[in-house]
Parts: sequence; C-alpha cells; structure tokens
Amino acid sequence: MRRPATPSLLCAALVLSACRSKPPESPPPAAPAQEASTPEAPTTAAARFSGTSLSVLEPVPPERCRWVRLGLDGARAELFTFDGTCERAQLSWSHEATRGAVLLSSHAEAPERAWVVDFASGQGVELPLPRSGHTTDLGFDPEGHPLALVSPEGLPTEPSQQAVARAFLHDDEGWHLLESKETAYEGEGPGSHALDATRSLGPTTTLLGPEALPVTREVEGGSADLAALGNACPHQHNGDGGEWAFVPTPSGPLFAWRVFAELPASCQPLRWYEGTKLAEPERLALPAGACFQLFLRDDVLLVSSEEAARVYDLRRHQRLAAADKALKARFWPRAQVTAAMSPP
Repeated sequence: MRRPATPSLLCAALVLSACRSKPPESPPPAAPAQEASTPEAPTTAAARFSGTSLSVLEPVPPERCRWVRLGLDGARAELFTFDGTCERAQLSWSHEATRGAVLLSSHAEAPERAWVVDFASGQGVELPLPRSGHTTDLGFDPEGHPLALVSPEGLPTEPSQQAVARAFLHDDEGWHLLESKETAYEGEGPGSHALDATRSLGPTTTLLGPEALPVTREVEGGSADLAALGNACPHQHNGDGGEWAFVPTPSGPLFAWRVFAELPASCQPLRWYEGTKLAEPERLALPAGACFQLFLRDDVLLVSSEEAARVYDLRRHQRLAAADKALKARFWPRAQVTAAMSPP
C-alpha cells in the first residue's frame, strides 16, 4: 500500500470548516496488572461531547503516541499517552464506551504491550498479556472483562495446515482460557477471528464494523460512470496498477482507485457526483495516491487516511472538519446496550 507523504505541520486539533472448540488447556499463570509508567495529564474532565466525535492517534516525538477524542464542535480530550509509535497500536472500547484498551504490537526488540484506559480519569493500567508476542486482538466482553485472542506459536506456512487459536478472559484472578479452536491462518483462513469470542468483543479497530464502507464494487467497462471517471481523471486507467471501484451511499456512489497489495485498498483519487459531473470532495487535500478507509454514520462521512481525517456532510457535500497528523481515525463508538448491561 502506498503511504501518503508526511505533512510538515502538526495539526493536533480538529478544525471546523468554514462552510459549516478443543479440550481446555492450562492457562498461563496470572500476572498482576501494573500501573502505566508515564501517562500524560489528560484533558478529559474539561471536555464535553455532544453529537458525533472521532477517535484519533497523534504522534508524540520521538516515539510516543497520544489517544485523543475530537468533537466536530471543537471539543478535545487527550485520553492517554503511551510509549510506542501510533502505527503499532490497535484500539478497542468497552461495550458502554467508558473504557478502552491499547494493544501495541511487538517491533524489533520492543515487546508487545497493552493498557486498559479509564476515559473518565484518563488513567491507564498496563495489562500483561497471556501469551506475549502472539495476541492478535484485545478488547472487552459484554461484562467489561478484557478479552485477548491469541494465535499459536509458530504459525503454519501452508494454507492446508491447521493451527489452534485461543481466547483468554481476564478477571480479578488473572487470565483464564475461554476457548480454543482449530483454524487456518494462511490464504483466506480466518485465524483468530474464527473464535466465537470474536462476536462478543466490543468495538475495535481490528474489525471495521458496520459503519465501514468498503469500496469493493468494480465500475463496469463501457458504463457512463467509467466514461465520466475517464473525463475527470484522464491519467487513471483500469489495469494500470489498479482499477476504478465504488461504494453506493444514500446520496449516490463514491468512486475510488482500488489497488491490490495484501488486501484491497481504496486510494486517491476519490470522487463523487456534483450534479452530472464528478468532482473531488471539498478541500480533501490528501496527497496523490494516499490510501484511506471510508466510514458512514447517519449522514456524516469520515475519510480516514493513513495520517489525516476528513469529515463531510454526505447529503450536502460540505466539509465539516479536518485533522492532519491524525492516525487511525474512527467514529467514537456509541454505547452498546447488551444483555449483561440491561437492568433485570
């Protein structure tokens, strides 16, 4: 996947637009939780959020990362700062969206690490993982317990080979084996996501979720849409390292250039119809070839590139907000009412 060029200016705040199953195995020994070493003082208490807001990661030089919540009305809360680069971090939320978790993948000599964060206080507690170096997902079950999905040590190299994925649940006594299942990890194998425990996870950035808009429908050859794209972007031709694809929305199709690396990726150019002509969304201002993910909540469209976020009113085609140096942008999850949370 091609990466966008690094902007020279750090934009740390959101800017409003002027236009608006195997037999049980013995679980690993329980390890006590440890206080995070150097969290920065949060600004959560002063922030009040109403309506749609975003979750983003902001780099903190030289190699730290800050988890931030940004409101479309300008509200900002610095939730938690941790050691490690933002590119290595995966985020998750409890079902009621009052706590979060950070899973930092291992890198070179840096070990895998994890923290559980209380959003109200801004305090993070480091959480030792059940099988260090092999956790693929970290989240919460409906009761609020941390839940880790773990890949086997030494993954198979052939698609036909089976391996065992495991789910561990953390409570006051430490980690306990919850589930184990044979699954394939190569090719189209689901890996740890074959576990039933995956369906009990709260929101997480490892799973795109129902608000994601994957650009997967190929624009038909000889169609009026393909002709319009040829007029709007004469240098983009199917077969030249990619192809035009689209995703339908209530306000018409969104077109993007789809490239194939390990997974299909949606990249620049991004176009939508303005009347009968195709145009780039207002002040998109992403580098040529920048790749992104699209998310839709009600009428609000989020364009989440590798280092920036753009927010639009989809029906009015107006830019609502923008943030640069904002990695892994997602809509802040809505609280999920589950059976475990419902009153008796």
